[in-house]
Amino acid sequence: MKRIQLLSLLLIIFLSTNAQQNSLIKWEFETNGKVLSHPVISHDIVYFGSNDSNFYALNIHSGKQIWSFKTNSIIQSKALIKNHIIYFKCGNSFFALDKKTGREIWSFKSKSNLNPGQLDYWDYHSGAPIIEGSTIYVGLNNGNLYGFNLESGKEELHYLAKDSAAIKSELTIDNSILYFGDWNGKVYALDVKYNKTLWIYETYEKQLYSTFGQLNASFLTYKDLLYYGGRNPEMQVLDKNTGVKKWSYTEKNGGWISGNPEIYNDTLFIAGSDNHELFAFNAITGEKYWTFLFLNNNFSKPLIYKSYVIFTTGDAYNVYGASPGKGYLYAVNRNDGSIKNFAFIGGNIYTSLIEKDGILFMGSSDHNFYAIDLEKFLNVEPELEKKGHNSIEIGDITPSLITGKYQIKYKVNYKTPITIRINDLNEELVKNLYTGKKKAGDYTIEWDGKNKSGKEVDSGYYFIEISSGDYFKKTFIEKVDGK
Repeated sequence: MKRIQLLSLLLIIFLSTNAQQNSLIKWEFETNGKVLSHPVISHDIVYFGSNDSNFYALNIHSGKQIWSFKTNSIIQSKALIKNHIIYFKCGNSFFALDKKTGREIWSFKSKSNLNPGQLDYWDYHSGAPIIEGSTIYVGLNNGNLYGFNLESGKEELHYLAKDSAAIKSELTIDNSILYFGDWNGKVYALDVKYNKTLWIYETYEKQLYSTFGQLNASFLTYKDLLYYGGRNPEMQVLDKNTGVKKWSYTEKNGGWISGNPEIYNDTLFIAGSDNHELFAFNAITGEKYWTFLFLNNNFSKPLIYKSYVIFTTGDAYNVYGASPGKGYLYAVNRNDGSIKNFAFIGGNIYTSLIEKDGILFMGSSDHNFYAIDLEKFLNVEPELEKKGHNSIEIGDITPSLITGKYQIKYKVNYKTPITIRINDLNEELVKNLYTGKKKAGDYTIEWDGKNKSGKEVDSGYYFIEISSGDYFKKTFIEKVDGK
């Protein structure tokens, strides 16, 4: 009887959290690939690219497709709109389309095919171009940076990054000085009037591992400073005129400060990856005001909306399998970083948010593009404990040489129903270890290295996942033969 009551309770929680999630979705549009490019809106049309190699234009009210444009590569860059033309890149190509019809006006295809697509598993974006005057500037994966005439596509500037390092960051321009970063961790200040390098800043002295130091986030100028994140636990702020470091912040426990920066009222907001934190700094002095700990990883820009900071996350470690991961939407209070609400939306969400008329637009690794009711998300009762917010933590995982089992330590922060499961790298169930209610406290549970049928599983990596409502924690567990 108790088991039936417990299962009923878990079903109610599952239905209530999923009902809230579904009620937030105004509409969704399915593509045939991950949607990683940041969306843009012009009038009543939202534009974005997909890893299915199509660029889409949808009606923002209905989600109905207006047109699509087929390319020969995945599209991970944010587009840019000027007058009647929308511009975007994919791989080492660049397109200018009529924004109403999707008709190609002009295009550029580089002769160099170096680094045509994603450079590694965590290469989620390719930075947007930037416009000044009648010229649009774009950096490509092969290390070439170009300036094109907006209307004709005529080449007006060509610049090559050192060692032909990929230019994946989003560009920014200030008084004809173009700022960008490359895949080798170098920051450039380029005078586009004279095609002259003013300075180059190296963000690290030694590459600590193969995915360390690449600059793939956006750059932001504010007053006399230049802000950027990247694959580095040190976020750096430079004097935009000289390239001299003015202040920086280093995450002591490591983890990339990989989000895109945003500044509002002299406050810098930026988030990270493995540190799972959103930061608020004094943009001028570097004084840290607050941090907020979230689920998963952030690779996009926060949105300032009324008195809130809105942002999204996704699970960067699901790249080892076929799962789209788990994407979350967060709202925190801008002044103190306290949580307002969070919701599970779908697959990993790495796109920056865009809002119009109280509706949020975002892409997901589950191949869908979503329109979310932001006002409802902010005004609904969050029921944080029912959704399991901050309910569990995972501690040490150690194999026992005596029993041949794996001891998993975890902590429950308040009385809550939990599920503990072993998943494979596709996040498919290997074995359910526990389903039930736990009081606050420290616990240990064992896994015997077998699946749900009692068969010993192969050696290799698996996930241990502990969940409560919408909230979950997971980490790798290595199965070794003989242990």
